Amino acid sequence: MTVSSSINSALSGLNAQAAALTNISNNVANASTVGYKKADTEFESMVYGAAAPPSGVIGGVATSTRMDISMAGQLENTGVSTDIAINGSGFLVVNKNAGSDGEYMLTRAGSFRPDANGDLVNAGGFYLQGQQLTGSSATAVSGIENLTTVNVSSLSATAAPTTALTFNANLPAGETAYSDTTAAAHSSNMTYYDALGTAQTLRFQFTPSQPGSATEAATNMWAMDIFDTAATSGAAIGSATLAFNATGSNAGTLSSVTPLSGGAYDATAGTFTVTNGTGMTLPIDIGALGSAAGMTQFDGDYQTTEMSQNGAAYGTLQGVTIGEDGVVTAGFSNGTTRPIYQLTLATLPNPDGLVPVSGGAYRLSDAAGVAQLHNPGDGSAGTTQAGTLEGSNVDITAELTNMIETQRAYSSNAMVIQTSNQMLDTINRLNS
Repeated sequence: MTVSSSINSALSGLNAQAAALTNISNNVANASTVGYKKADTEFESMVYGAAAPPSGVIGGVATSTRMDISMAGQLENTGVSTDIAINGSGFLVVNKNAGSDGEYMLTRAGSFRPDANGDLVNAGGFYLQGQQLTGSSATAVSGIENLTTVNVSSLSATAAPTTALTFNANLPAGETAYSDTTAAAHSSNMTYYDALGTAQTLRFQFTPSQPGSATEAATNMWAMDIFDTAATSGAAIGSATLAFNATGSNAGTLSSVTPLSGGAYDATAGTFTVTNGTGMTLPIDIGALGSAAGMTQFDGDYQTTEMSQNGAAYGTLQGVTIGEDGVVTAGFSNGTTRPIYQLTLATLPNPDGLVPVSGGAYRLSDAAGVAQLHNPGDGSAGTTQAGTLEGSNVDITAELTNMIETQRAYSSNAMVIQTSNQMLDTINRLNS
């Protein structure tokens, strides 16, 4: 090995330490970057000549950079519902374009916000991908290319028509006995929502049937009439005769329901179905025959025991939330919620083989292996955590220590070159 060889080795050392310092400086600069993965410098010795030492000669050092993509950073709470972190090894799927014509990539940088079109995009300009939900189920996705951009602009408002109601009340048993005065009807109102989300009112009216003389037993029968504010005629949209058991273990419960007009009764389900003034079908749960959970006739006053209905009035979008299962749910001002997307996480055999691009995303590569799609919570993919971001995995203390070591190594290599130059000067003086 000649003095010039030592200079070449030292020069390679200078270049290697300069490359290491570049990675260290990049790590320090991105210590606060969401989802950033630190770069490690790997050193590799070089040999001049075809043979290994002692026949060959050690000839310096080369470097390569490896990203610690598989190493997770600390999770940080933000309180923003569309910020997403992953508790596990999975990656969020993103696209550089909002449409399907862009390139699909992976990221752990989950700081997403709706853009002007309602698409969720992160700080790096990548659009969040997911499966659009139909009802509460996700459509089957066979590959990343079949995912779509999560968009909330089409859900600015909603209304949910009523499709089921429950009305139960206790009717006074004594009012079906003989009286020299005609018993007054009892009535109650309840709200439901039509197809446009407009609040309408059903009025339930109950009139007791009384025997014609004091010698006759109580009838235990009532006329039920249901009126609707959406009906323009003013007539009842449904009528029936309710008969109650007077004795036995089922005393006080329905013994029969006889529809008279505009209604149908299902004795098994306990529903009395009517059609409202706009043509909507409204199944009303009044209770099955012999069930104390429905309409009853016990001694005492008239009292409603249960009134409930589904549906909701017109409401505007208030925001979206993301669950641990990756379901994106829209919430509205009328109190209703609707699942709209299912996020999908990707796992790879070798995530460190991904190719980093600007913006905290990674391009798929042969070295990383084939990406597998999972719903959050499925195996090692992990779960999604809303209102949280994954911070950089850079350890500032470790980077500062590496910087000091790199500086010393760089100075040492420079000293080797200085010493080699002095030795060359000595040789030159001997030859002069």
